Amino acid sequence: MTTQLETEIDRTVQEAVDTLPDELAADHTATADEQADQQNRSQRRAQAKAERQLLKEIEQRNRQQLMPHYITAGLVGLAEAIHTLSMQVQAAGTAALLTGLACAATGTVGYWMLRRREKILQGWALWSALLTTATAVWMVVAVLTGLTWGSLALALAADYAFGARWWALHRHPAPVAPAAPVKAEPVAEPVDVDESQIALYPRRWADHVGGSGKVLAGSKLVSGQPFEHGIEYTLLLNRGTHDLDMVLSSLSKIATGLGHPASQLIAEEFEGSDDPALVRFRVVLSSPVKQDVFFREPQFENGGGSIVLGPYADGIGHALWRLYTEDSMWGGMVIGGTGSGKSRLIEVIGLGALFTGKTYVIHVDGQDGASCPQLWEHAHERYGSDEVDYVLKRLAAMQHHRQRNRPAGDPGFTPSPDFPGILVIVDEAHVVITKENVMKWAALAREARKVGLAIVMGDQDGSLETFIKSVLRGSLRAGNAVGLKTDERAQGQIMSNGKFNLHDLPSIPGFGHTLGEASRHAPFKGQFLPSRKNAKNRAAEGKPLPKGLLLVEDWYERSRHARVRQLDRGTALAGDHSRRGTAARQDSGPDAGQPDPADQPAKAGLPTVPRPTRMGLPTVPRIRAAAASTPPAPTAAPAQTSVAVATKPALSESQQKVLQAVRDGFAQPGAISGKVGLTRQQVGTLLNALLEEGLVTKSGAGPAVRYELTARGEAA
Repeated sequence: MTTQLETEIDRTVQEAVDTLPDELAADHTATADEQADQQNRSQRRAQAKAERQLLKEIEQRNRQQLMPHYITAGLVGLAEAIHTLSMQVQAAGTAALLTGLACAATGTVGYWMLRRREKILQGWALWSALLTTATAVWMVVAVLTGLTWGSLALALAADYAFGARWWALHRHPAPVAPAAPVKAEPVAEPVDVDESQIALYPRRWADHVGGSGKVLAGSKLVSGQPFEHGIEYTLLLNRGTHDLDMVLSSLSKIATGLGHPASQLIAEEFEGSDDPALVRFRVVLSSPVKQDVFFREPQFENGGGSIVLGPYADGIGHALWRLYTEDSMWGGMVIGGTGSGKSRLIEVIGLGALFTGKTYVIHVDGQDGASCPQLWEHAHERYGSDEVDYVLKRLAAMQHHRQRNRPAGDPGFTPSPDFPGILVIVDEAHVVITKENVMKWAALAREARKVGLAIVMGDQDGSLETFIKSVLRGSLRAGNAVGLKTDERAQGQIMSNGKFNLHDLPSIPGFGHTLGEASRHAPFKGQFLPSRKNAKNRAAEGKPLPKGLLLVEDWYERSRHARVRQLDRGTALAGDHSRRGTAARQDSGPDAGQPDPADQPAKAGLPTVPRPTRMGLPTVPRIRAAAASTPPAPTAAPAQTSVAVATKPALSESQQKVLQAVRDGFAQPGAISGKVGLTRQQVGTLLNALLEEGLVTKSGAGPAVRYELTARGEAA
């Protein structure tokens, strides 16, 4: 390269630089550093915000567990503040005395108020007294001497000592392994509809349905438009002659005229117009429910207040079971004949309720657990056909307690894990409902929803032969109503109020209608929740279930970690009062025919009872004399009386019999039942009470369940 060429290149480059704008030609090093610093500051702020949000979420999840620490920290700060102020006015002694008295009074009044509203059990009386005393004494010392290392150590020791029982009650549930992803079942593909197919059904309608002398003479099918799974038309009814109910009741005849299955013809109110002579009419050509619809997981809509039952036949939305709405809880009825899938649908409702985490499920089965065995095993409480009277008494006591103790200014019911809704699922209702108790069931179904208690009833027959009184059936139907295929045509007509006939539904398990006034007039297919037996049978038939599909037994095991652990204390105690009264009558021997004071509701508060069976009672009026069923107190030296009361729980005669049977080597409920002469259900209830008292241990489940005495049970 020549010198002249190099000079020319340098000159050209310099001219190019001179022609650039100043902002491009300038040195950008400083600007780049400023931008990098600003970006780093933004990242640090975002990271700090994320850390604060994480700490906030951790605190919210552990707020109940941290409560003892919060109270201790508050007392420490309060004591130091009072000490500082009292030293300035030279009145430390007076301040310490007043502080101690204030703490003692606060603890006493707080415990009395909780007991009065039945938010705390008598079993916490000693704990509460010791906590109040320790707090008052420590505050006196801390206000007098100020906060020292010694007083701080005492505060921390008391924090953990008294907090241990609190943490035992408010522990986190065991972690649940995430469900393995399951391949979804095949879904019906959208159909391609041509003009000739759209014109086919209006022509058939005119010839066989809307023509002169036909079932809907003068009506016309117009304005066909394809949708994802078929064709949607507008049906013009003959004014003054036809209505939507007539169309629904004539679907079987319309099906023959159109040459299409009635289960795939859907007539509903016309959206976008108030004209009752217009009907939205859908012809489903490729139904999304043609294949099995398996239960993949509990699904909810409407903010978690409605349980998804299954998809509608036209693929537009899901059939829902309304469980909670604002200020209320809802029950309902499920009617279906033999093989209709009624029990499986009830399982889906019960399982969904458990997975809400704010519903306490009680199962009452007229066949003593044979109808829905998994629900029977995993419900919080279960009762057979011979315990209906007790169940009604227990539920009424729960309802009355909640009515009397409704929060001030709250017009309805809002469920929470600490104050759950109570869902009572009654299967084989024709066995459970009698002429003597029908009005009690009706009162619960009509009134108790406002305090979070709802009744669900299932049966093969929806007529008054089963429900006896229309007020009961109407109250149930006001919440939810699902009709599956019925065994007899008359039964199907009654449930649908003449709009259509459930007997005409195809013989497919889970295929049914939602029958509420606000429900869609469209059939749906309930989700199939197979059991291990179903899986075995399908495998033998060469139709195995999808790989990885969880069975009903698996889902109920998972529900143990999601379900509410127990009822709120006040409601549980109210129900236990009625149980104690029943147990006392069973134990009273010759005096069984005499009136029990527990049967007579008190004017203010809960029924009085002769003796607790599981735990101490809240404050009740003084009992005049020991009941005949009360076992005599053991003779003991005066100095040992208080120890005996503190260490030995008070047991009813029935509990003592069951405990003695376990001590004699009878380890299963069936064997214990034969030994003590009580029903299996009564023995199960008594064993649960002994289990809570720590007198027995439980191992295994189902047929392999075993009960054994603990060291405390041996000494009892």
